[in-house]
Amino acid sequence: MKKFIVCDIGKKITYVFIPETNNHYQISNDRFIELDIPELDGHDIVIEDAHVRSQEDNSLAHSWSIDELKKLRSVADSKNIEILCFPQKVTPKARKIAALAVRPELLDKHDKNDIESIAFYLKKFPQAYDSLKVFDPIDYKTFEKKVSHIYKDRSALTEDSNTARNEQYGIKTDYEDAVVNWIKKYILILAFNLDNETMKWAGLEMNSTGRTLKPGLLNYTSDKLKFIYGVVNTILTPSGELRLRSDIKKPANWKYAKSVYFGITPYHMHAGVTASNYKYHKRKAGSFCKLSMNLESKNAIKSLDDVRKIREEMNSSDKKLRTLWREVRKMIVEDGLR
Repeated sequence: MKKFIVCDIGKKITYVFIPETNNHYQISNDRFIELDIPELDGHDIVIEDAHVRSQEDNSLAHSWSIDELKKLRSVADSKNIEILCFPQKVTPKARKIAALAVRPELLDKHDKNDIESIAFYLKKFPQAYDSLKVFDPIDYKTFEKKVSHIYKDRSALTEDSNTARNEQYGIKTDYEDAVVNWIKKYILILAFNLDNETMKWAGLEMNSTGRTLKPGLLNYTSDKLKFIYGVVNTILTPSGELRLRSDIKKPANWKYAKSVYFGITPYHMHAGVTASNYKYHKRKAGSFCKLSMNLESKNAIKSLDDVRKIREEMNSSDKKLRTLWREVRKMIVEDGLR
């Protein structure tokens, strides 16, 4: 991991924390935009993503115009400094972890606590540092145009998901659509194409003979098929067409589906019904790890090892989802099983 500093931008003051020396500084925003920062040499800069968006309608969270942000980028390039964007939605979690491991008062919301907690979090979990986005100055209208297809695709999936959910996904009802029919027709083939670990995780359980699936899965009466419906629905629409990205008119790959359909990204917390069903039901409720980031819970984390256990379980679940999703995509898109 490269050396880095963490900054938090106020309306007039920038707060700076240097992890190596444990020093805090306050400088003017004018000094920051020129990167006139104490102890900066040899460091990259980490800053909450909300603070490096262009100011719109005098927003308190955004201090600079798009021209000022472009100047910041230019100064950083001239000094060979990388500016990385930390997802602001993760900051409260970083404070919880730092308060647990360093000192309790870091739990309190404060600019100095935020930057010190972010630094601690990134030091202890370097994979999070590696996943940070690089700062790219962009105005709101350009950004909106750039991501409009994402919201369009996510909305279309959510609308289809809500319809199916209202019909109980056709489980023990008369409702049918192309996704339901695909599962009924190919569920056994899907199960046998998966490794045992992924098959078990997905709820595709074999019967006592070990030669076929349990009756509830084969006759489409098991509630475990709700999750399978959600996965298939990201590739095949209820009307029987391939679900295409609205920007390139092609089926999504895993990278796109992971972020847009399943919401597995720290930068977008609200990603629709399919993402919610996966993250808060399948991944969290279905995890063997019952530890909680809620410090008021009876199962609250008590150490960094507890945090690592939660992360390991989440990553394990995400990897199995990837395996399942790719197999369903292969069957539908490449093998033409529809």
